[in-house]
Amino acid sequence: MMQYVFFGLLTGSLLAIAAAGFALIRQIEGFLNISHCQYLLIGAILGRALMDLGLNVYVAGLLACVIVGLLGTVVSWVVFAPLRTKGNLAQFFTSIGLAFVLYGLIMATWTGSGVKVYQVSFGSTVNFLGISATVGELIVIAVAWLSVLLLHIFLSHTRVGLWVRAVASDRVLARTRGVRSALVYSTVWFIATAFAALAGILIGILGAVHAELGWQYILTILAVTVMGGMTNLYGVLASGLILGLVMDLSSLVIPSKYGLLVAFSIIILVLLFRPEGLFARSRRQESGK
Repeated sequence: MMQYVFFGLLTGSLLAIAAAGFALIRQIEGFLNISHCQYLLIGAILGRALMDLGLNVYVAGLLACVIVGLLGTVVSWVVFAPLRTKGNLAQFFTSIGLAFVLYGLIMATWTGSGVKVYQVSFGSTVNFLGISATVGELIVIAVAWLSVLLLHIFLSHTRVGLWVRAVASDRVLARTRGVRSALVYSTVWFIATAFAALAGILIGILGAVHAELGWQYILTILAVTVMGGMTNLYGVLASGLILGLVMDLSSLVIPSKYGLLVAFSIIILVLLFRPEGLFARSRRQESGK
């Protein structure tokens, strides 16, 4: 039982990291960025390529996150910034098109076999409380939640972080109060796509990198975001953890291949009774009344 709980924590940590950036873009820009999924794949491929150049996994992973974060920022300037006055629907459909463009570019430049494995070893297995875990799995969980902690500190205790929260709450009012909106948008896009890259790298370390990695995760990321409440980043993080636990614990009674089916069934039930999501704030709370 405890072993499945651990696997659920591992899965949930990856989902939380992957969904965090997606939720940030939704809060700031107001649309669902479907192209977010391809940054997972780009990050995973780039991290693996940097390791091939002789960098260790930590340096390669950090550098890949920074590069993908910069890429996402530049793409936001070129593609999404001109569409902010056109409405969220235009941005949403553009993000779908961009996802296919990025996927096509990846396929055009993909080298080697269709599946790439991170050549990394984290040592022996650790046994505690009835749980058997590799050091690598523990490091993945630690890196994921350390990143979440750093994001929380940034949003809560830095000037730019407070600006991000102000724009998420009311972009017009924030602009009139002197918030530098351009800096906020760029910062959020950098963080969101860097988090996507980090999720892809961690997934690659635990398993393998393949061409459909982004498409494989986008529905789950969307489900986590909807379940948590699209206006609540911390709710999305909690929902990622909950969904990961549900998917892995369900394998105790049904075949593991049906884990995703169980997860989506639970999401449907949640939304039937609480359409705004489990952790969404009410309109009264959002307006500060």
